[in-house]
Amino acid sequence: MEERRRGSGWIGWVIFLLFFLGPSILPPLSRWLSQLTGQPIGTSDLFILLIVSVIVFSIGSRIFAVLRNVSERTNRSELPEMKDLSRDSSTPGERYPMPIPPPEEIFRTPPPPPEPPRLPASSTQLPSPPRFEPIIDPRILAFGILGLIFIGLGCGVLFLILKP
Repeated sequence: MEERRRGSGWIGWVIFLLFFLGPSILPPLSRWLSQLTGQPIGTSDLFILLIVSVIVFSIGSRIFAVLRNVSERTNRSELPEMKDLSRDSSTPGERYPMPIPPPEEIFRTPPPPPEPPRLPASSTQLPSPPRFEPIIDPRILAFGILGLIFIGLGCGVLFLILKP
């Protein structure tokens, strides 16, 4: 169930790059395509066309991968039958029965499970519990809070004096 899909995160990166780089790349591209085709092509039309084509390509590649996996599974399932057919040419498709173990093996008692680990005796001293140190040093945090208070007071005083 926790099988991670490989190769499916690239569509998000492509769309992100289109949003990020689109304003600088799409206008010259749309002008070039308009000159090439003779039809007016806007940047928004080109943007929508690129996103739809990326999504269609992603869906198509996923369908192709699923079909390839299905064909590999069917090829794998045919291989054992082909080996069974090559064993005995007089009876094609007949399978050989598995050997039956002797009764001693079937009814034998399993070995006892290993003993669980024991806790140390009370005379043995356990290590102290871990101590967690804060991520931010309290002195730095206090200095930052005091700085914010002074900046806020200074801005308030300036706001009262200047009265915009």
